[in-house]
Amino acid sequence: MHSKRNNQCLLLTLVLGLLGGAGHCYVVEPPIVHVEMDKAGMHRTLNYRLRFDIPLVGKDCEYVLLQDLPASVYISTDELDDLQRLKRLNAIYPKFVNIEVATERAQPFSVLLRGTPKITESLALPLHFRYHAPSDKRSAATVVIPLPELYLNCPMVDSALIENELVARPDKLYCLNAPESRFDENHVKDGQPTTMANLERCNWRRVHVDCQLKMPLRAEIPVGQTSAYGPVLCGTILLGWSLALWTIIHSMANTRRINQRLNEQRLLQQKVK
Repeated sequence: MHSKRNNQCLLLTLVLGLLGGAGHCYVVEPPIVHVEMDKAGMHRTLNYRLRFDIPLVGKDCEYVLLQDLPASVYISTDELDDLQRLKRLNAIYPKFVNIEVATERAQPFSVLLRGTPKITESLALPLHFRYHAPSDKRSAATVVIPLPELYLNCPMVDSALIENELVARPDKLYCLNAPESRFDENHVKDGQPTTMANLERCNWRRVHVDCQLKMPLRAEIPVGQTSAYGPVLCGTILLGWSLALWTIIHSMANTRRINQRLNEQRLLQQKVK
């Protein structure tokens, strides 16, 4: 009887030990990011669906999804401002983006999408494609959107949640450079004050992310022909002058018609008198 009870106690102890060990050995899974882009048009939307592992959810952690955009893409800051005002977007982006210049004169930039880890979350980033300079060597330009990067920032008490297996560069910390909409490596300088604000701003870690694509993030943008520039310019000028001349003639005809009717009414009034 005693040996049977001892065996039961040993089995219970073994099960509890295994359960406890499993709890301590739990490895946080890398976040999953599904990315999809509209299929056609010069004005499209990048749609993201993020999934975080349970230990990261409900904490005071914050994430930033960094989306690099090539020079052939631009954003409408007014459009993003409206989305932020409606609480449909929390993002950091350049305050001014020149939407008029062609791709060859534009510069690449980044947009940072902010949030707190949730089991699932959907984000949408509207973007627009620029026109390219005309060329006789190609009729279309292929624009590739890079995969996003993910950065996490947790308070000191929860910093253990971001394990080394989850971090892309365990030896690196990054500072959030909001004015430039980017991350900079944290280089501690002599004499730099160690404040809570600096610690929070420079406590970001780049983590591994499982990016899943339904289709490649690629777009084919039409390119005009250089040889067609002259005929198109002449045709545009001719069409513009023709429309202007037609408008003048049509306006003069309407004016004559109105004057004629006014004169007829005056003559009719004079006969009545």
